[in-house]
Amino acid sequence: MRRFVLSVLAVAWAMSASAALAQEPVTDLREIAAALAKEQARISELQAELDQRRAALADLARRLSADRAEPVTPQTLTTAVPVDLKPVAVKEVAALAGQAPRFEFYGDTKVRYETLTQDYPGCIGCPDRKRGRLRLRFGAEGNLSPDFKAVMGFSAGEINDPNSVYVNLGNKFSRKVVTWDRGYIEYRPQAARWLDLTAGKFPQTWVRSSMVFDVDFYPEGLTEKFSFDLPRGSPLTNVGMQGFQLILGEQSGDRRTTLTGEQFTGRFKVGSHLSTLIAATAVDIERPDPLLRSLLDGTDVGVRNTNEVILRDGLPSYASKFRYANLIVENKISTPWPKWPLTVAFELQRNLGAASSRDTAKSVRVDFGRSQQPDDWFVSWHWFRSEQDAILSALGESDWRGPSNVEQQRFEVNHMVTPNVQLGVTLYRGRTLDSSLPGSLLPPGRARALGDTWINRMYWDVSYRY
Repeated sequence: MRRFVLSVLAVAWAMSASAALAQEPVTDLREIAAALAKEQARISELQAELDQRRAALADLARRLSADRAEPVTPQTLTTAVPVDLKPVAVKEVAALAGQAPRFEFYGDTKVRYETLTQDYPGCIGCPDRKRGRLRLRFGAEGNLSPDFKAVMGFSAGEINDPNSVYVNLGNKFSRKVVTWDRGYIEYRPQAARWLDLTAGKFPQTWVRSSMVFDVDFYPEGLTEKFSFDLPRGSPLTNVGMQGFQLILGEQSGDRRTTLTGEQFTGRFKVGSHLSTLIAATAVDIERPDPLLRSLLDGTDVGVRNTNEVILRDGLPSYASKFRYANLIVENKISTPWPKWPLTVAFELQRNLGAASSRDTAKSVRVDFGRSQQPDDWFVSWHWFRSEQDAILSALGESDWRGPSNVEQQRFEVNHMVTPNVQLGVTLYRGRTLDSSLPGSLLPPGRARALGDTWINRMYWDVSYRY
């Protein structure tokens, strides 16, 4: 009997446990169904909020494209965005408004085939030249805060040639030397957008042409820029002032080679088709003689010296001082064809510290077209005439026949194949102005009495921009 009762109790307990186990899945399924219904409701709410955000961003894009007088900022849109989505919307609005992300990378690769033709009738052994060249650049821009930006970048190039960012092909397949070509910090406060301060090694920030400074230079020092937009309705739309203090050579005894300058700019708009920029610049170069000696002893192979040279204390020195007065007037003209804007520019340069009357340089430039979108074409002609001491030749353009005492023309045609790929052809055609001056450049074996012949240099470029 005892065993029977125990058996009955065991069977009853097993049946009750099985019933309990059978009820648990039912309870779990009910909870899962309720959770799913809750999530579906939340998804519907999020979809509605997402639709609101898309509508707000589309409206912002329309307002930006319409170029309204009142700028659109992330703050002006936050009231129209649901609270849960404000951080995401502000980030996207910042991108649409042109604010840079925290880090951006830049880079380009250019492959060049270059020819130099300097023969003339009766010349024996004139060294024409054909060579391949390469430009590689890569760097990063960091937006450390809304007010600060830091940039660092490097490139391949010849260490002893500061006038060029290209390296020659053909040195037994050797590796190419890569060095830092820029590194600077820029301060532009959001509360005072008229102020821009830059310190370090940076691209040239003032208005200039290659007649005075080689375009491949990256100055080192400080620059301060002040720019003020004026109320609409006036032909004068902007005025600017800029100062720069650059270090060209550091020596013991604090006798450095320095370049200081000031520039004043004004922008004018006449009607809807003409925009004019006027830039007046003063530059003073102190103690430039070490630059001359580096050219003469071969430690700087960037250009040939074409300035007048004298002996001072037994050392070669410049006969002139270099204090520039420079004026540039650039006119941009809109045409009925958006792909073909027209630019006409004039420049006048005078060295107020020249030791002779050979102190003036001038140029004319005409650009037609643009290089922005696929199938764009750009055509340019630039004419220069620079007398012997109009500029400091050590800082002059290395692609010319000579940095000074030269008449030079540049013809350029570029074609945008894709947004990143550009094909270009450039012809430099130049000659020495006065071949009777000491240091004037002539082809080998050319008599000075005959004057210089026209020297042609042509570039064939393929550029890829990252």
